[in-house]
Amino acid sequence: MNSALASIQKSYAEMLGSLDAARMQLHPAGDLEQWSAQQLVEHLVLSYRSTDEVLEERLRKGRPTQAPITREHEIRWNRYIGAGKFPPGGRAPERVTPGQLGLSALSGAELASLLRKELETMDGLLDRCCEKFGPQPMASHFAFGPLGADQWREFHVVHARHHLAQLTRILAGEDFSGKTVSTT
Repeated sequence: MNSALASIQKSYAEMLGSLDAARMQLHPAGDLEQWSAQQLVEHLVLSYRSTDEVLEERLRKGRPTQAPITREHEIRWNRYIGAGKFPPGGRAPERVTPGQLGLSALSGAELASLLRKELETMDGLLDRCCEKFGPQPMASHFAFGPLGADQWREFHVVHARHHLAQLTRILAGEDFSGKTVSTT
């Protein structure tokens, strides 16, 4: 696996590995509108699978995307992902909103294993696309436009780091205002 993706996977595995399934279901401040640790991981899995779908489509078509990179795409990329930040404030698109996989309550170790499997699958598809299409933009992201393999990896690393910070707060029993809350 790509070293940056492997580093993200390792961080999640270390944070989640010893936690039981009940702990993975707790919501910050008991607020069901805020994701539990399991829902956060499911969101990441869905985002990797969404990327898999666009990469598989490019492989089926046998060519990279023909979509243009717009000035807006470049500005958005440079302002956020290129600067190592995730865009603030947005809600996850429906296709990557937790609750779609029908997962039973999983332990942290099971979630870390699922995350690793999905990262490996996506990374393998990125390698295949890179072998076939080279370093050029190969598939389009809905917000950032056509991306090459390295950019797709960078996007997913920045996205996962963004959620790693949220996961840290969830597991510390904090709501997103930073106040410590009871998890019992």
